[in-house]
Amino acid sequence: MLGTLKKIASVEGISACDVPSFIIESKQPLILKGFIKDWPMVKKGQESETALQRYLLKYASGQDLVVGCGAPDIDGRIFYNKALTALNCKAYKMSLADLFGQIKKSQGDTPPSLYYMGTTPVDAYFPNLRKENNIHITGKSPAMNMWMGNESTIPAHYDVPNNIACNIYGKRRFTLFPPEQIENLYIGPLDFTPAGQSISLVDFKKPDFIKYPKFKQALAHAQVGELEAGDALFLPSMWWHHVEGLAHFNLLTTFWWSSTDHLTDESGNALLYAVMALRNLPKDKKDIWFNLFKHYIFEATPLDHIPEHAKGMLNPQSEKALRKFKDYLIKRLRY
Repeated sequence: MLGTLKKIASVEGISACDVPSFIIESKQPLILKGFIKDWPMVKKGQESETALQRYLLKYASGQDLVVGCGAPDIDGRIFYNKALTALNCKAYKMSLADLFGQIKKSQGDTPPSLYYMGTTPVDAYFPNLRKENNIHITGKSPAMNMWMGNESTIPAHYDVPNNIACNIYGKRRFTLFPPEQIENLYIGPLDFTPAGQSISLVDFKKPDFIKYPKFKQALAHAQVGELEAGDALFLPSMWWHHVEGLAHFNLLTTFWWSSTDHLTDESGNALLYAVMALRNLPKDKKDIWFNLFKHYIFEATPLDHIPEHAKGMLNPQSEKALRKFKDYLIKRLRY
């Protein structure tokens, strides 16, 4: 167990109808108490679990869902096998009604088998649900996703977008770390992951401080908080988050948006390409590229010696310019 950790700061009186700028501009995570308490989904959950599930079935598109399933011995933790050669759970397709049935069937087992529906786009799988259960951020159009399952543990990982995670039913515990704690979290593979993002290899329920000694340093910077039904968490871009579903049935929606004006944030792809292209170069070559990256990116040295019309991709990029440049990169990557 992790012992006593710093609590995530919380604020009250914030409505999902109009998220103030001080929330989305915060550099620290914030728990938003009662943020979605007026959502019909939350109110249905207050009536009963059955009422909530009937409400969701009414809006479901009928498409099968992708559900991660794991044996009781993984204790709900989505992870790897001991040799890191395979994942410890498998993905299956099932209907929403079947997912509800499997969760109900496993209730009371100690521990239960894992049933976990990860990132699921609400607009595609639950058409019109968002009309009654939404948030409003001026100037932003966040992507809404749903997460559902029984008792689960999602190891610490980061997401590039900013996020407001809204807890509809059950209880979630978030353990958070600022981005610079990457070295102390012992992150696993980049290209072999449970769900696309690299994860911490540390088991937070029983951390091995002999194998992962620097994890103690990470804990000194950790923040923890629990979301009840109706609460939300603002999570700034790139913060590491370890997420536990604590009830026998848990339902969460997330709202993601980019810090840039582009439809997609390409920084994650830039990291992967840089690992492929630069990580294994000799040190003298890395030093040269380090200076180039510093010049063009991290310090963004002014380029007044180049006429504006000739700066091309060095100018602030519109969506049209971004797509043109992506096409250019794709052509180069073919050779």
